[in-house]
Amino acid sequence: MHSASEALRSIPENRYAEQLRRGFRFLRFSQPLECEYHQYISKVQARYQKIAVVLGLGIWMIFTLVDLLRLDLWQRFPDYPAPLWALLLVRCSIILTLFLLTLLLFNGSRKHYGPQVITVTLLSLVLGTTLTIIFYQNLNVPISNSVLLLMAITLFFPLGLSFRSNLLLAAASLPLVVLPGLWLLAQAQQVDYLRLCFIFSLALLICAMGAYVRDHTQREQFLLLQLLDWQANHDPLTTLNNRRSFTQHLDVVLRQGRRESAKVALLMLDIDHFKRFNDHYGHQVGDDALRQVGKLLQSFARRPMDMAVRLGGEEFALLLYECDADQLQALGEALRNGLATLNIPHSASPTANHLTVSMGARLAKDGESSEELYRRVDRLLYQAKQAGRNHLTLG
Repeated sequence: MHSASEALRSIPENRYAEQLRRGFRFLRFSQPLECEYHQYISKVQARYQKIAVVLGLGIWMIFTLVDLLRLDLWQRFPDYPAPLWALLLVRCSIILTLFLLTLLLFNGSRKHYGPQVITVTLLSLVLGTTLTIIFYQNLNVPISNSVLLLMAITLFFPLGLSFRSNLLLAAASLPLVVLPGLWLLAQAQQVDYLRLCFIFSLALLICAMGAYVRDHTQREQFLLLQLLDWQANHDPLTTLNNRRSFTQHLDVVLRQGRRESAKVALLMLDIDHFKRFNDHYGHQVGDDALRQVGKLLQSFARRPMDMAVRLGGEEFALLLYECDADQLQALGEALRNGLATLNIPHSASPTANHLTVSMGARLAKDGESSEELYRRVDRLLYQAKQAGRNHLTLG
């Protein structure tokens, strides 16, 4: 059985396989792969944000109801001591914040929240939890301090933040836990409170270790998923897009061209006498020739909507967006000259002593479907072969 590293070596070179080979010990991809990962993880973790906001709101509302019963708020209203008023203010502020976030998240105005919103919300929860514990102690009402430990877990909950952001968030939370206790608690209460802060720090450390493992696993899964998607849409020999991805992309490009009144061109080419080339030089040399042709073709797909494709065997295609007839003619000639410059020997060819291609090209007409465009360009390619090969036929 081949090892994972041997399997990776058999995969054609692309940025996902390269990143897997290099590894990411410090949880950082190369650019722009890092940006692509953050866009992916934001979408994936949007549902966790909804769960977290609803869960947080529910928990704080339950605690508020417990306060109503435990502190006899109905009977004592409005004769509350200052710590109790402060406690209610903290409770209401956090509930209001979470309620507004819930409304925004579920009414469709936001699919997910950015790192800044998440950071501010979590730091507010840390401060709110800390003040709640302090005000309870000032009221001489027993409360389990383990609720602060739950905040350590919440700070590393998968909400779209990177591991580094989680670490910075944890570091920023420590002063919000320690300083209010030193300021608002009596000296006799501070010793026990500092012990709680120490346990909170250990909890953060343990959660950080778990978050590192989780982030590393998520990044690996992302690379593997993208690699599988890449393999499904690319030709393994030339690394060009394959027929499957070309068929999907052609429909998209034609629709966008109609919306933007942009001209779309399709050029198809076939290597002349390639069977004779393989028979004469061998399939390994033939594969190398296909790679060179693919690399040359890819150099002409410069814009985002352009696509260079290996349709199968020795047949290729080039899809071009915003290309007029003159540009298409010039591109075909440049492609033929580029192949001549490569000067790949083909002594078995009756057309030339080097590798040549026959090409058919056409601009898409208004209302023309992808199937009609493909069929007509394929007919033009056939005409180029009938005309003696090493020829470009325009429709």
